[in-house]
Amino acid sequence: MAGLAAGALGLLVLLSIFLIQRFDRAATEREEHMVENGFAVVTAELNRVVATQVEWDGAIANLDNRFDPNWADFNIGNYLHVFHGFSHAYVLGPDDRVIYASARGERADLATYAPFEATVRSLLPEVRAQERVRPKPGKRPGKNNIVIPSIQASRIALVDGRPFIVSATLVQPDFGEDLPKGPRAPIAIAVKPIDQAMLKSFADRYMLDDLVVRSPAALSAADGKLLLSDRSGEPVAALTWAPQRPGTMLLRQLAAPLFLLLGMLAALAWRVIQRGSAIATDLIASEARAKHAAFHDSLTRLPNRAYLFERLAQSLRRVEGPETAVAVMCVDLDRFKEVNDTLGHNAGDALLEAMAERLRLACSEATCVARLGGDEFVVLLETGDEAAALVLGRRIIRAVSERVVSEYGKIEVACSIGFAFIDQPGIEPSEALRWADMALYRSKEIGGRRVSRFTPDMDQDLRHRLQLEVELREAIGSEQFSMVYQPHFDRRRNLKGYEALLRWNHPVRGAISPSVFVPLAEDSGLIMVLGEHVLRQVFEETRQWRGVKIAINVSAVQLRARGFAAQVMRILAASGADARSYEIEVTETALLGDDQETISNIDALKRMGFAIALDDFGTGFSSLNVLQRFSVDKIKIDCSFVAALGAGRGSEALIEAIVNLARGLDMIVVAEGVETEAQWDHLLKAGCRQFQGHLLGRPEPAAAINRALPALRSASAA
Repeated sequence: MAGLAAGALGLLVLLSIFLIQRFDRAATEREEHMVENGFAVVTAELNRVVATQVEWDGAIANLDNRFDPNWADFNIGNYLHVFHGFSHAYVLGPDDRVIYASARGERADLATYAPFEATVRSLLPEVRAQERVRPKPGKRPGKNNIVIPSIQASRIALVDGRPFIVSATLVQPDFGEDLPKGPRAPIAIAVKPIDQAMLKSFADRYMLDDLVVRSPAALSAADGKLLLSDRSGEPVAALTWAPQRPGTMLLRQLAAPLFLLLGMLAALAWRVIQRGSAIATDLIASEARAKHAAFHDSLTRLPNRAYLFERLAQSLRRVEGPETAVAVMCVDLDRFKEVNDTLGHNAGDALLEAMAERLRLACSEATCVARLGGDEFVVLLETGDEAAALVLGRRIIRAVSERVVSEYGKIEVACSIGFAFIDQPGIEPSEALRWADMALYRSKEIGGRRVSRFTPDMDQDLRHRLQLEVELREAIGSEQFSMVYQPHFDRRRNLKGYEALLRWNHPVRGAISPSVFVPLAEDSGLIMVLGEHVLRQVFEETRQWRGVKIAINVSAVQLRARGFAAQVMRILAASGADARSYEIEVTETALLGDDQETISNIDALKRMGFAIALDDFGTGFSSLNVLQRFSVDKIKIDCSFVAALGAGRGSEALIEAIVNLARGLDMIVVAEGVETEAQWDHLLKAGCRQFQGHLLGRPEPAAAINRALPALRSASAA
C-alpha cells in the first residue's frame, strides 16, 4: 500500500508539473500574441502621426513644388520630436537623396542620415511601387473629394546597439490645390527610438511587468519575448518581459499539501480537484474582466469607443428603412473645460462619473450609452420615430442640467446634443457619428443647451471650416497677415504704450475677424506657429520704439505648451528687442487651475523682464489668488463694462472697485473700449488713470506709428 501510495503520488506530481508547465506556456503564448499585435498597433499609430504632417497640400507646396527648410523644421522635425518623441526626421527628394535632416527637434547635418540609410533603402522600393499604381493626384472639389490613401512602410533598424522604428511616408496632397511637380514625390523618413519612455508607455498600456529591450542572444526561455527583425529578416533585438505564470503560482500553493498528505490520496485528489476548479473559475473571471476592461471606460464604466463602433455597426446593418431606423446622438457637456480649469481634474472626473450615471437613468430605452472620449458621450436609440429621439434628447438635457453637489462644491453644468437619424441602409458607423458630431457642433454654435438634427447643409459648413483651416495654414507667414497697434494714454492723454493686434486680410474673403481665425488656429493646432509669427513681427517692427510698452496677446494654448517661454526667448534674442519694453497679455481663464507648464512659462517670462497684463478683467473667473500667484502687473477692464457706463450705478461701482483693488495690489489699470467723452468722464471719476479706445486712437500699422511717434513723444513730454 505504501509503495502504491508513493507511486500514485509521484505520478500525480509529475502530471501536475506537466500540466502547470503547459498552463504557463499557454498563458505566455497568449501574452506574446497580444504584445505582437500591440506593437503593430503602436507602429501604425506612429505612422498615422507622420502621415498627418505630410499628407496635405501645404506639404506638397513646401517639400515638392519648392523646398522650405523652415517649414520642414516646424511641421516635421520639431513637431515629431516635441509632441511624439521621434529622435530623427529626414526628407528625401524625388531622386531618393536626402535633402533635409533633423535630430532631436533641431535641423541637423545631412550626414546624420547615414546610420539609417540602409534600412531606408529597403523601404523605398515598397513605397515607390505603391506610388506608381496609386490614383493620379488631382483637384477634386466638393463631396467627391476623397483623400488618397497613405503610402507608408516601416522597418526596425539597429544603430549603435539601439533599436529604432524607421518609417517612410510618401508626401501627398489632400484637396489637390497643390500637386506634385513630377511623377515622384518626396518621402518623409521618421525615426522613433525604442527607448525607456516608449517601453514604459507600452508596458502601462498592455499591463506588462519588467519590459526591456535585449539582444536576441541574451534571451531566456523563461521570458515572454517578441523578436524585432531588421530589413533582412534577421532578429536584431527583442522585447522581453516577466510573463504571468498562474500555473507556477498554483504549484507553490499545492507543494506543501502534496508532501504532507502522502497517506491521504483520496483527500489530496479532492483537494486538487477543488483547487483546479477555483483556478479555472478565476481564469474565466479574469478573462471576463479583461474583456470588460477592453470594451468599457475605466472612469465612468460605460462602454467605450471600441464597443460603441461594434454595437453601432450591428444596429446599422439592421436598418432597411424608416421602420428600422437608428438615432445616433452625440452628447457633449457645456463649460466642462471651465470646471477642470477652476476646480481641477479630480472635480472634472467626479462630474463625468455623475453625468454617466444620469445618462444611464435617463436613457433606459436606449440600445447603448457610451463614452466617446473627454466629455463627449454617444447614445444609440433604435427607433422608427424621429420624434422619440428629440424627446430623449430633451430628457437628457434636463437630467444633465440639474446641479451636481460634490465634495468640490455645487457644480452647474449643461449639455448640447446633436443627432443623426439613419433610416437608409449602407451608412458606415464613422459616417453616422460624423453626422451626429456636426449636428452637435451646430447646437454649440447657437448657444448650447439644445438638440439639433443633422441636415446636409451642416456637412457643407464643416467643409467650409476645413477649407478655411487649409487657407489659414497657407496664410501663416505670408503677406495676408499683418500687425496693427492701438495706443493707450494716461488721463492727460499722454502716450503710454500700444497693444499689438493681428489682422488677416484674405485675398478673396477680405478681412477675417480674429474671433473667427484665432479659435480655428487653437482647435487645429496652428496657434503655436501663428503665435510665433506674431512674436517675430512685433519684435521686429517695434524694437526701436522707446519709452512705450508694447502689449502682445498670448493664447492659453501657448501658455500651456512646453517650451513656450524658451521659444519667446529665442525670438527676442534674434530680434535684438528689449523684454522690458513688452508685456504679455493673457485672459483670466489662461491663468486658472494648477497647470505646471503655465506656471513655469509665466515665471520664466517674468524673469526675462516681460510684464504680465490680465485682459478682459471681470468677465471670467476673477481671483485674488491668480493676481498674487502670477504677480500680475496690469489689469485691463473689459470694454463691456465701459460700454455700460451711464446706464446705471452698477458699472461705475464695479469699475471703481476694480481700480481700488488694483491700487491696493500696486497694479496698473487700463480701461478698454473708450468710445465717447462721456465714458472718459465717468472713468476719470471712478479713478481710472489709463485708457484705450477709438476716442483716443485707432489701430494703425507700424509704418504710420513710426512717422507719428516722435510727435506723440514730444506732446507727452510737454
